[in-house]
Amino acid sequence: MSFSPRDFRDCLGQFATGVAVVTTRALDGTKAGITINSFASVSLEPALVLFSVDCRAATHDMFAGECTRFCINILRQEQQTLSDLFSSPGQNDWDGVTYRDDCHGVPCLSDSLATFSCKRHAIHDGGDHSIIVGQVQEIDLGKTGNPLLYYGGRYRGLDC
Repeated sequence: MSFSPRDFRDCLGQFATGVAVVTTRALDGTKAGITINSFASVSLEPALVLFSVDCRAATHDMFAGECTRFCINILRQEQQTLSDLFSSPGQNDWDGVTYRDDCHGVPCLSDSLATFSCKRHAIHDGGDHSIIVGQVQEIDLGKTGNPLLYYGGRYRGLDC
């Protein structure tokens, strides 16, 4: 390999992505969330989506183990504070976070652009990440607005 992990990350940063928070609830009722920018559609029929989670993340074992249901919340530009909150290592403070439970008791963030309530369909090895594929069970086209974007190592907005 003729490049460093930092060089690789810098090159990846040239691809603008949306920002989402994936949420779940453990069997004991504990809520968890993690900020992602690795969200993609996989299939329309059946409706499948994927995200990846770092194997070192505090929430990795919840998403890749016990918690088979999760909600992917696409963030609006005004929800940067939620992105920051759920990107903090070991974050488990839901005070002040507005959410509703989906039909399976998984917390979905309020006022997101869209939410996808999913049942875990598959997990794939992705090197230092686990790739989690979810079968979409319920969708909600939420509030209108501009998406929260990430590009070049910082948050951005649409200037259209």
